[in-house]
This record gives sequence, structure tokens and C-alpha cells, in this order.
Amino acid sequence: MIKAIRGTRDILPPSSAVWNHVESITRETFRVFNYHEIRTPIFEETSLFARGVGAETDIVSKEMYTWDDRDGTSLTLRPENTASVIRAYIEHRLDQVPGLKKLFYLGPMFRRERPQKGRYRQFFQIGAECIGSDAPAIDAEVIELAIEILERCGVTGAKLLINSVGDPESRQRYTAALREALDPVKDQLSPDNQRRAVTNPLRVLDSKDPGDEAIITTLPSIHEFLNDECRSHFARVRDLLDVRGIAYEVRPRLVRGLDYYTKTTFEILHPRIPER
Repeated sequence: MIKAIRGTRDILPPSSAVWNHVESITRETFRVFNYHEIRTPIFEETSLFARGVGAETDIVSKEMYTWDDRDGTSLTLRPENTASVIRAYIEHRLDQVPGLKKLFYLGPMFRRERPQKGRYRQFFQIGAECIGSDAPAIDAEVIELAIEILERCGVTGAKLLINSVGDPESRQRYTAALREALDPVKDQLSPDNQRRAVTNPLRVLDSKDPGDEAIITTLPSIHEFLNDECRSHFARVRDLLDVRGIAYEVRPRLVRGLDYYTKTTFEILHPRIPER
């Protein structure tokens, strides 16, 4: 008997009705915030993700579903959607139209991760992209959007974690400092993080291996490397969250290893889902 591929799942009734309900709430919430839906292909040229996500990231180096088309073009099932949205934005010259471009998407993404509880090789992602401004108000709005969607779906008791990874210059200096700090102890890290310590040190901070925790706690904080503009930006984001009555916890080691991440990063956790 042929079964669903490992790392995928069928959405059957009545669960499919719940999915439809969540999608409906999501679209309505985005509409209230004046975001417009964008739909992109589920596969793109591989080079888009190599350049947009970063050739040295785990996603690009070992998690993508990639194949050569008959004409020799390397194609990849999308592992995330930001790169595709920006590609569409440029290709269709949306930059020629004045004003912010507030876009949202929802749909399946694909990564060849090790299947485990809560992780699938085909997974569903909801995302928002506000193009045309890096103002703190936009970051606060996206966070508010995420929390609003969860609350409208009946999810309570969630905890918001925030941080700033600064601008490219701050991030570059921090990456160099991490690489230097990790060099003498990298042999004590888990196998994956021994490689990341050289190729993408930021990803070491994302380690899910308890054995890496003792080393991670000794590493420098990104806040030591933020310039004045980035510090001011992050302070303003926190002020705006305070005004909105949104509780949060600053996690100095909450970073992302994707090349396009700058300034505010955030996660929303729930007690029923372990952090690690």
C-alpha cells in the first residue's frame, strides 16, 4: 500500500474545516490591517534561494528539494516565501508604484528536515511583508498582527520574545566576534554546530542540542555590537509594544541565520509547545 511520504500528512475532515477557519480568520485580520494577498509559485530557480536566503545557511546547503529541469535549469521547491515575494515585487515593478507594499501569503513550504513532533517536510506558513519602510512602527505592527491572529483563533497564554540583530554592519561585526569566540571550543559542540561555527556562527545560537548550552551562554551578546541607530530602533519598537499593551521578553540571543534578517526578530511561544 502506498502511504503519504515521510514528513508529510493528509488533512482530513473535520480537521480540514479547522484549517479553513484559521485561513479565513487570517485573511480577515490581514484585511483589517490593509495587507493584500500575494500568491507565488511553489518552485523557483534555485539561485533565488541561494542568493536570498544565503548559500551557507542550513536551508540552502542541506534542506532544499532541488532538481534539474529538462533544459538544465536548477529548480527548488520553496523552503520559505520571502525570497519569492521580493522576486515578484521586482519582476512586476511594484517598486515603481509609490507607497508601502503591505503583502501577505499563506501556503505550503518544503524543507528536507528530520521529521519529528511538530516538524514536517511539507509545512504550512503564514507570512507578512511590508516593503518600503524599515520604521519601528512596521515591526511593531507585524508583531501585533501575529498576536491578533492567534487570539482570534482562540490561542491564549502565548509568550512573545524579541531581539534585534542590527543592520548588516552590526551583524557582520557580531558574526566575526562569534566566530572568534567559538574557534577554541568548536570541537566541544555538536557535529552540526561544529560546521556552523565556521560557516554561519549565528546559527549556533539556535542550537536545540542541550550539550551546546554551556558554551552558548558564554558567547557575546548582539547588543554589544549594535550601533546607535539600531539601538534607537529597537528601543522604539519596545516603546510601541508597550503602548499597544503587548507584553514581551527581550532575548539577547534570539537571532536568525538567514542572510536577509535585519533589526527586529521575534518568536511567539506557547506553554504546550516546548521551546527546544
